[in-house]
This record gives sequence, structure tokens and C-alpha cells, in this order.
Amino acid sequence: MKAAVLSDIHGNGVALQYAIKDLKSLGISKVFILGDIVMKGPMPSQSLEMLRDEELEVIAWIKGNTDLWLEEISDDWVPTTGREEELYSYYRYAKDNLKEEQIAFIKELPLEYSIAIDGIRILCVHGTPKSIVEAIDSSVPEEEIKKAIEDVKEHVVLSGHSHTSFIGEVDDKKIFNVGSVGNALDGDNRISYGIMEFAEGKVNLINRRIDYPIDEIINIAIDNKFPLLDDYKSIILNGSM
Repeated sequence: MKAAVLSDIHGNGVALQYAIKDLKSLGISKVFILGDIVMKGPMPSQSLEMLRDEELEVIAWIKGNTDLWLEEISDDWVPTTGREEELYSYYRYAKDNLKEEQIAFIKELPLEYSIAIDGIRILCVHGTPKSIVEAIDSSVPEEEIKKAIEDVKEHVVLSGHSHTSFIGEVDDKKIFNVGSVGNALDGDNRISYGIMEFAEGKVNLINRRIDYPIDEIINIAIDNKFPLLDDYKSIILNGSM
């Protein structure tokens, strides 16, 4: 059995479309979704609907930190700093381009999910088991990773958030940060997602990188008058902040 792990789509429906096409070409239909689907990108509603593809079997779907903005920010919020103005502009764009039932769906998603497949227990989180706004990747010292997973009973931890892929093992726990489908920040602007291959009570973890037409999502952002457009174009093109 194979399953794909998607995280940090961030409203990039073009990248998501290519990721879904790619995983289907590999004979994969089962998916884990680790959050940050709609916010900070020009195609929030379309991205959410793509994941409702009838050919996909969603095994787990959890919230990311930007999904929480739909609960933490309100329409009448008055930003007082530049950073708050930035967050509010992303929130306002997503809110204006999502249906009420889509917003309700996101709000109802869990923060984490645990499941067993072929005897292998898997914990799905967006950031770390302790924090939705922290991450596990190669930049994090092993001692910090140990603290982050110290209470984990599962064999595998699936995560995202940092937009940087990572496969490692600490204290007999496999750690798989699958990177970002729609907003890579590791200097490689390609799509990044994870593949899990289950066989004979073991799991093989694979980071998959594929190209997509970046100019298409930039043109959509321009046409849709997406906020902070210059910043968005730079990040998408360069794969870094």
C-alpha cells in the first residue's frame, strides 16, 4: 500500500493540481493532509475543493496554524503593527473567497490525528507534537527534537509547517516533514510532498519533488489582485523568504 502526505498548500491550486496528478500517476489514491490549505495564496476555495476529489481517499486531515486564523482573527479586528496588517490582509482575502460551509469545515478539523496502518502507528501533526507553530527539520538540534517527541507513543510522526522536507529517526521514532506543496522555503521552488510505502510491517518514507508552471499561479495572483503581490511572487519564484 502507498499513501501520499500533503502539507502547506497555502492556496496554490496550480501546484496542488500537479501534485494530485502526479500521485495518481504513481497509483496512489490514499492521502494524509497536514494543514495550511487555503491561507496566504490566491486560490483558497479551489484548493479546498481539489482535495475533495472523489478519487482520493483521505485517511487524515488536520489543521495548520494558518487555518487557525479563521478562528483567531475577526472581520472587525484592527491591526496595530505591520505584521498584523499582513495577517489581516491574508485573512480578509481568504474569507472573501471561501464559502461559509468551507470555513465551517476548516474550523471543525482536528489539530492532530493518530492512526495505525499495517501495525504501524502514525501521528499526524502540523508542526510538532507540542506546538503547531514550531517544526522538526534538519535545522532543529536533536535534543530539541527529543523534547518535542518525548510523549509520542506512535512509531512515525508526520509533519510540515517549516516548508522544508526532512526524514530522520530520533529515539526510535521516524520523523517525516513532507515540506510544502505550494510554497517551498528550502531554496527549491518545486512541489514537495511525501510518499509512504507500507509492506510487511515496515514503512518506507520518500520525499517527492516535481516541477509545476509557476507562472500560472503568479498570473492568477495578479488577476485576482492577491495582497502583498511582490512578496508572494518572490517567495514562489525563489523558494525562500
